[in-house]
Amino acid sequence: MLFIAKEMIAGFRHLFPRGRFRFVLIVLSLIAAGISVSELLVMKFFATLVLHEGDYDNTKLAIAATGFFAFFVITRVGQFYQRNYRVKAFARSFRAAKKDRTVKEENREWAMAFELTNVVSLGTQLVAIIAFFLFLNPMLAVINAFVLMVILQVVGGIFRKQIAEHAQLNALGAKKVRADKRYGIRIKAAETGALISGAGTLFLLALLLFLSIDGQITPANTLVVFLGVRLQNSVISNASRSLMRYAKSNSRTEVDDDSE
Repeated sequence: MLFIAKEMIAGFRHLFPRGRFRFVLIVLSLIAAGISVSELLVMKFFATLVLHEGDYDNTKLAIAATGFFAFFVITRVGQFYQRNYRVKAFARSFRAAKKDRTVKEENREWAMAFELTNVVSLGTQLVAIIAFFLFLNPMLAVINAFVLMVILQVVGGIFRKQIAEHAQLNALGAKKVRADKRYGIRIKAAETGALISGAGTLFLLALLLFLSIDGQITPANTLVVFLGVRLQNSVISNASRSLMRYAKSNSRTEVDDDSE
């Protein structure tokens, strides 16, 4: 886990040396985290609406349903603009850096930048999910944080190995390494991380089921946490895939002739 953080910081400094552009990209990552929290709030609102439908008259139910759909649309539009604006932020940052690099090196830096910001955004989303779980059920949130640290520690070990392996492959040169080997080791590593995340998710869902049956968590919160755990699994799986693509595109190692 610490290795992932260390490598992301080093990559961030390598790609974005200017302070103003770093600030913009950090803000974009925070917006992504805010969108994730909003999605969880939408889930809770929807669960409450469904489970307590009989407590609302038709007018209040219509207003609540309209608010739900409006909030959902706002989060989707916000995510659309957040993901598209980062392209402009990358372009401005790279122009400001004024570095001399070949087209191949530039392509690798763009690929690296996309994966790095993906990981940063996904990381902030995980922090937001943990905070939201803490609000719903502190005990579950603590256990979830521990499971998450174990998963990230394992994924970090896989990521460290991937960086070393791709550095070796790049040193050999693309013509000496079969394409199936280059892509195969990356995909296997990414999906191994996703599989480990799935195992952690299975444990958390079993714990959630026990807490729900035991009456330690309300039905509405049970549904929200269930959806949140699924969202967390998706975030970690996507982070694992982004990390392994980052390892391949890492422009801090020798440039190879292979491109995706």
